[in-house]
Amino acid sequence: MKATAIILAAAAIQGAVADFWMGYMNRVDDTGRDAVTEAGVAFLKDPDITCEDDLLGFEIWLNVGDASGSHPGVRMVPGDDVGPPFYRDPLDVVEFNTLGQKPGHHTIYKSRNYAMVDVNNLKSGQCYLNRTFVYQLDCPTQTDETVHLLGSSMFFCETEAVL
Repeated sequence: MKATAIILAAAAIQGAVADFWMGYMNRVDDTGRDAVTEAGVAFLKDPDITCEDDLLGFEIWLNVGDASGSHPGVRMVPGDDVGPPFYRDPLDVVEFNTLGQKPGHHTIYKSRNYAMVDVNNLKSGQCYLNRTFVYQLDCPTQTDETVHLLGSSMFFCETEAVL
């Protein structure tokens, strides 16, 4: 599946990344005729997002069963949807693959104290489980539509090197 750009307030990770937040997002665009729902992970500089933030937007990397190789998205174990605001809980394994975009292809393991490892199984960062930020936003767009965003923070991740 292809990641989709969101037209909603939040800061995208641009350029060099050292520390970042991961949040689980369920986004519904209500255009009056159709509702488009997307769910997955967003990478954020600041987890405290509002409708008034920078409208450059951010990407939701969609839930997939396989996030290896050339498959973009995020794979979570267990993968059961538990509903809002956490959607995925517990978070035992979270593998994300943003292909050529930052932060790249890494896996976070609960069994390794939430260490983040790269595709060569080398530690690339340390993540900390943090579910304290809850999202329930109804944001108007410039075209008189509404974007509904539900979800929560998942991790704060620190890296020693630029990802």
